[in-house]
Amino acid sequence: MISRISIGQRQLFFLLTLIFSTIPSLHAQLGQKYTIASVVYVTDGKTGENALTKTLDWDFTEIFDSTYELDAYIQYKKKLLINKKLFKSVNITDNTGIAEAPVLPVYITVHLEESWTILPLPIYMYDDNLGMMTGLILDYKNVAGSLTDFKASYYYSGIKSELNLDWKDVRAGKFFLDFGFNQLWETVSAADSDGNKNLEYSYIQSTLDARMKIPLLTNFSYYAKPIVKFPYSYHFSQNDTDNSNSYYASTGIIPAYNQTIEWDSVNWIGNLRQGLNASLEHQMEYDFSRNKFVTWVDGIFTSFIYTPWFNYNSRVSAFYYYNDIRLNAGDRLRGVLDYKLSGPVGFFWNQSLPINVLTIRKVGQAQLVPFFDMGFVLQEDEKFSRDRMQYTAGLTLTLFPSFLPSFSANLEYGINLRDFSETEFRFSTALYF
Repeated sequence: MISRISIGQRQLFFLLTLIFSTIPSLHAQLGQKYTIASVVYVTDGKTGENALTKTLDWDFTEIFDSTYELDAYIQYKKKLLINKKLFKSVNITDNTGIAEAPVLPVYITVHLEESWTILPLPIYMYDDNLGMMTGLILDYKNVAGSLTDFKASYYYSGIKSELNLDWKDVRAGKFFLDFGFNQLWETVSAADSDGNKNLEYSYIQSTLDARMKIPLLTNFSYYAKPIVKFPYSYHFSQNDTDNSNSYYASTGIIPAYNQTIEWDSVNWIGNLRQGLNASLEHQMEYDFSRNKFVTWVDGIFTSFIYTPWFNYNSRVSAFYYYNDIRLNAGDRLRGVLDYKLSGPVGFFWNQSLPINVLTIRKVGQAQLVPFFDMGFVLQEDEKFSRDRMQYTAGLTLTLFPSFLPSFSANLEYGINLRDFSETEFRFSTALYF
């Protein structure tokens, strides 16, 4: 009996000793803090360390209270690179330093596999609104490893020709700058409430702009963009509207200021997206030749739902013009010719269901995207009625080549569900939304 008690006491003593000796280590593990000590970049391309450092903007003073906080911070930085659609793969590894330190130093390594970043691309696009378009695009992503983008494009059709020069994501301290030049010639058309063409004219316009992105919060930014427009060389071939030619024609310099607030938490998952984007854009301009002040507001809310089995994209948008109208407002309804809708007020709802139908490793991926659109545009002083609502449906085939993550080719066909004789076909190299 005595020996049994002694053995039990020894076992209890050993158990208590084990528990109390473990408590300090458990406490240290639960209260362990971390800080980023260094970041090293390993890339098989030309992206500069300075550009990566400025873009990712690591905080070496922040103290993370857990591995969960640290991992969330690292994953956010990883998404910044993935969303640029420049790299074939982005991997970030981390290692901690001395285990006895109250704040463990973390050593991070960023591994990047780069893709092709410069692409001269002949343009062969078709749109029922513009006809056949031919031209050339020079798309240079990650210019000289700076993570800035330069794009020069020119195309021509019988309805519209355009030269664009854009330099984007130029870093200036905490801010990003975009610079743009546009030379445009186009023929503008509009229709009356019955869908009959009642206006057609052509003109030329030169535009210079500069845009600054000012981060306010995580995923929330303000964009400021001064603009100078110079329209000229108007020619009217038809005007059966209630307004004179001078109502539509402008000459001389038109200064404008465009501002946008945007919430953007959309992330790419392969060639699909997940998240929310909401923006409110406002522009003010003054036309000296017509002594006319014009302002407009355009709000867009877009959601992307991603699951392994089902994907759904939705976009709700509305615009309002003061002292002017928006021409070619049918561009947000796939299946309605753009010029069929014009007016100062519009509302739209676009829905798409992307489906991955074919994936070939190192070659690319194909998606089929059924869509359904609805919306209306009101004429001046017109009240909404059910007759003004338009409904369209159709299908898009989108191709994503593996060698250039930022590129896509799209075949799109839509039909007007209120008038089956009206259809719209488009081949382009840009996603609809």
